Amino acid sequence: MKQPSDKTIILLLFLVVSSVYFATISGVTSSNDGSHYALVRALVERRGFEISPYLDFTEHQDYALRGDLHFSDRPPGTALLAAPFYALGGIAPHPLVDLPSKHDAANPRLIYAILPASLAASTMIALVYLSLRRHFMISQAGALFASLALAFGTTTWKYGSVLYSHAMAGMVVWLVFFLLLEAEGRSRLPWFLTFFLGLALGFTPLTEYTNVPLVLIVGLYLAITLGPTFKDQFAEPGARPAAIRAVAALFIGGAIPLSFLLIYNTLNFGGPFQVSTFHVDTTIWPQNEGLAADFATPLLVGLRGMLFYDGNNQGLFLLAPVTLLGLPGLPIFFRRSRRHFILFVGTFLAYLLLFSKSTTYNSLTNDGRYLTTFLSLWFVPLAFWVDRVFLPLKGDLRRVMVSFLVFGLFFVSVRNQLMHIAFSWNYDLDLSQLRPLATPLDNISLLARTVFPNAGNLPLLWAGEGIVLALIWLIARWRAQKKERLSSQSLDVASS
Repeated sequence: MKQPSDKTIILLLFLVVSSVYFATISGVTSSNDGSHYALVRALVERRGFEISPYLDFTEHQDYALRGDLHFSDRPPGTALLAAPFYALGGIAPHPLVDLPSKHDAANPRLIYAILPASLAASTMIALVYLSLRRHFMISQAGALFASLALAFGTTTWKYGSVLYSHAMAGMVVWLVFFLLLEAEGRSRLPWFLTFFLGLALGFTPLTEYTNVPLVLIVGLYLAITLGPTFKDQFAEPGARPAAIRAVAALFIGGAIPLSFLLIYNTLNFGGPFQVSTFHVDTTIWPQNEGLAADFATPLLVGLRGMLFYDGNNQGLFLLAPVTLLGLPGLPIFFRRSRRHFILFVGTFLAYLLLFSKSTTYNSLTNDGRYLTTFLSLWFVPLAFWVDRVFLPLKGDLRRVMVSFLVFGLFFVSVRNQLMHIAFSWNYDLDLSQLRPLATPLDNISLLARTVFPNAGNLPLLWAGEGIVLALIWLIARWRAQKKERLSSQSLDVASS
C-alpha cells in the first residue's frame, strides 16, 4: 500500500487538530482570556488600547493602570493576532449554536476572536510534524505519533481552545525554530528567510514577556552557527550584496515588532520598558511588585510542582505522562546532533527552571500552563526514541510489552487532558449528573457536551478552511500553468 505524502498528512493533521480545538471552545472562560478579549474589542471598536468600557471582561482584576486609565495587563501580541478575525466577524456568518461564554456571550463576533488560538496551535502541530520529517529525518510514523501526542496528550489542547497567550506564543516560538533550521541548511541565505526569522523572533516577546530570554538564546545561537556563513559570504565580492541584504533583513524583521512593543509601552505606561505586568493592582497581585517577588519560589519546590505535584498543580509528568518517553530519547538526540540538542533541550530546561522559580505552578494555575509554550521542544527527543527504539523493535513479546507502555501513556495523557478541560473554568463538569455506571451513553453524552460545547459551529470552521484551501489550490494551479507556459515559450525560442 502506498504511503500518503507528507503534504497529505500535514493537511489532515491540521484539519483534525483544528476541528477538535475549535469544538472545545466555550467562549471567554476567565479574567485571563477576558483581558486579552477586552484589548481585542478596544483595538477593533475604539481603535486604541484603553479597555475601560470592557473592564467587566477582566473581572476587575486582570488590568493594568496608568492614572485613571485601564489597559490589559497582558502582552498585546495575542490581541493583535486575534483582532483581524474579530473584525472579520462583522461580515462572517453568525454562530449556529450559542456559546456558554462567561462574558459577552451575546456577541456573535466572540467565536471569531477565539478562533485564532485554535488555528495557531494547529499550525504549530503541523510545523512540528514538518520539522521532524524535514530536519530530523524522523519517519512518518514517529513524527505523526509525536505530533498527535503533543496535540492531544498535553495542555496544548486546552490552550488551543481559549484566548490565553500560550497558543499564539507556542506557534511563534516553533516558527522561530523551524525558520532557524531552514536557514542552517543553506549555503546562501535569502533575505526573505532571514526577514521572517527576525520578524518571528522579535514578535515572541509580544506574545509573552518571558520570551525575552529566548531572543537572547536564539540570537547567540545565530551568531555562533550562521556567523561563519555570513563571514564567508562577505569574503566573496560577488556574494557580499546578498549577505548584506540577508543581515539587514534579519535586523529589520526583528526591529518591527520590538519597536511596536516599545512604542506600546511608552504610550500606555510612560516608558519603553514599562511593561504592563508591573502596572497591575498589587493589592490583588502582590507577586507583580517586581521581578524579585515574581520569581521568589524555592527552585526545588517549583520543580516538584512543575514536573509532578505541589500546591494543587498537576505537573508535566503527572498530567501528560506520555512526556516521560522524552527522557530515554535524550541520549539519542544528543548523539544525533549536539548543537540542536543544546538548543532545543537547553531552551526547554532553561524555561522549566525559570517557571519553577515563578508562581506559575500554584493552585490558581494548576497545570503549569506557561510551560505549554515550550512543550513542543521536548517532543523532539520523544520522536527520536519512538523512531529509533520503539518502531524498530523485533520480537512479538517485546513489541507487545513496549507497545502496551507507549500507548498506555498516550491514552492516559489524552484522558487526563479531556478531564482537565472538563473540570476547567467555564466547562465545570457536574459529577452529580453522572450515573453510577461505567459507560452509560448518558455519561458519555454529558462529557462530550461539556468538553465540546462548540461542536455545532464546526461547519463554520470547515467552510472557512475550505475557502482558504480552494484559494491555495487555485494559486498553485495558476503558478504551475504559468511555469508551463514559460517553459513552452523557451522551447519554441530554442527550436526556432
